[in-house]
Amino acid sequence: MRVLGWLFHVYLRLVWLTARVDVSGNTALRTRALNGQVSLVYSIWHGRLLGATYDSFCGLAVTAIASRSGDGEFAAQFLEPFGIKMIRGSSSNPKKPSKQKGGAAAMAAALRFLREAPAGIIAMTPDGPKGPRGVCHFGVAAIAMRAGVPVLPLAWSSSRAITFNSWDRAMVPLPFTRIHLVWGDQLVPPTDHADRDVVERFRLDVENAMLAVTVAADRLAGRKDVYTQAVAEEA
Repeated sequence: MRVLGWLFHVYLRLVWLTARVDVSGNTALRTRALNGQVSLVYSIWHGRLLGATYDSFCGLAVTAIASRSGDGEFAAQFLEPFGIKMIRGSSSNPKKPSKQKGGAAAMAAALRFLREAPAGIIAMTPDGPKGPRGVCHFGVAAIAMRAGVPVLPLAWSSSRAITFNSWDRAMVPLPFTRIHLVWGDQLVPPTDHADRDVVERFRLDVENAMLAVTVAADRLAGRKDVYTQAVAEEA
């Protein structure tokens, strides 16, 4: 796992060194983030996770939450060499509530980091680690609301990339290609944590913003297979 992770890290460095990356959207916020001036929850779909490595490659200080699964371990092996710090844990399977995966501890660590750091960025995949694709779980919304920091929806795309037939349609960019990275508008969380309807509306706001920014990235890249949520049969 370590060797494969290291090789993939080397491959991604080759991509970012040779690709032409166009950054659009909320570039003013990205500049402030690169300068260590903001706190936020950096939200990117599981299948587009690799976009986070470009921002880290450019110097963005990021702490990510990764599952304790094999996929999470592999991700940690290629993310950490980019300088991305890891918090391990994931949400429990609702069908197996007794099987703990460290989700509560991971959330506590993320909240502590956001509350104590003068400026900090927590990266999360809102549909991970098992999907359904394009559907936000409550983790991103809950952490943002409890920490009082905004959510930043982010996506990347390229017309020249390998797309896997996995649940998340994971995409891997090719070297010497043109890549579009889109920072969306930050979403300020509501202050009412007790009202479930308020929490659900914010979760849905995050989901819709994530879908919109990913579709925007795909259209900028000229892709015909524009990102969509998983249909009921896939879910």
